[in-house]
Amino acid sequence: MRAGVDMGPACHHLGMSPGHLACPNNCPEGRFEALNAPLFVDRTGRYAGHDGTRATYVCAVCQSVAVDVAAAAREMRRNRDERVVTLTCPSCGMRMLPPEDDPLASLVECPACETRFEVEEGTARLHGGPEEDGEDVD
Repeated sequence: MRAGVDMGPACHHLGMSPGHLACPNNCPEGRFEALNAPLFVDRTGRYAGHDGTRATYVCAVCQSVAVDVAAAAREMRRNRDERVVTLTCPSCGMRMLPPEDDPLASLVECPACETRFEVEEGTARLHGGPEEDGEDVD
């Protein structure tokens, strides 16, 4: 090992490093290959570092794409914290999602009673209800 050259673990990167890699086939070795990760060498060809921020990791045994369990958990937590915006028709009380083709529309039409209303009229903060209390409504 040469002085000044970091020969640390393969999962320690300059940018975002994987939290905990796992093989989807549960291969016991726990060894992964980094694909598309630039590897830097000095003029003698010895390892000088790498940049794993763009790497895709595969299991060294079965070549399956590795799963970053920590990143998956972060994504699941982020998705759980996001609340789905629903609109409630002020006329008939039907709950609906905002229109997908124009999510910034200011005027929507209820598919049940055909009443046209402004998005602000259909939001939970004006109607009150279970969404403000943090309850989940089916």
